[in-house]
Amino acid sequence: MNAIAAERIDAGHGPEVGIAALEKKPIGRIGALFPDPLDDDADDDEVVVTTRRAIGRVALVATETASRFQREAVGHDPMSWMFSPRRVFDGAAAIDACRDRDACMRGILVHGLGLGLDVERSAVDALLASDGEDDDFDESEFDYLYGGGAGAGGSSQSDRDAVARSTRLRLFTATIAETRENRMLQAFHASVARSAAEVRARLAGRFGPDLADAADIRLGIHPSAPLVIALVPSPVAAMIVQMGEDCASSAARTFAVDIQQVIQA
Repeated sequence: MNAIAAERIDAGHGPEVGIAALEKKPIGRIGALFPDPLDDDADDDEVVVTTRRAIGRVALVATETASRFQREAVGHDPMSWMFSPRRVFDGAAAIDACRDRDACMRGILVHGLGLGLDVERSAVDALLASDGEDDDFDESEFDYLYGGGAGAGGSSQSDRDAVARSTRLRLFTATIAETRENRMLQAFHASVARSAAEVRARLAGRFGPDLADAADIRLGIHPSAPLVIALVPSPVAAMIVQMGEDCASSAARTFAVDIQQVIQA
């Protein structure tokens, strides 16, 4: 049986390497050794009893992993990450751990926020706990998304609260204008997220924490903002507006627009 190593067996949680073929040998629970998925099935393949829902969880985390690595140009193989032991899963690999709902949620959060590839579980659990407490929805944000009234008779506070709690993903945009050492950077970012903090974490991965802290993050897109006028073509702005109206779609989870220009004096 051919085997593939997604990570050096003695690597632990350290630096990872690309997928490399190994000599034929029995499959064991060592490192990130796993059967070559392109080989034919064998009689001695390990049997895993699972459910369709659990398979869907693994597929969801795998999709989030690949999307994040492509979006952020991470120099790492998504397959390698899925099959390597991770502290966020108590040393298990995502391919095994993420059949469980809680582990699936942690995997999604790791890549949604652009966290480290081997982050501690306690840090992610703390974020999940704080996210559950954030059910407040600012009044101005509600009016911006849904207008002053939902109908001729308006809407009750209970109706507004119900919509607010169900509206988890929203469109955010950010602009950055910074001049350092005769170098001017102007940047625009748009993506769908649960909070401005999530967007700022993404910006930190793209531009570094200093520029991320200086970013002006807003709910929705504001076409009259000077940097939006300067950087965002009208067709792109229209596409962003359309995505903001359909944040519940599957495409919204990986939607991101980054435009920047640099002027060197």
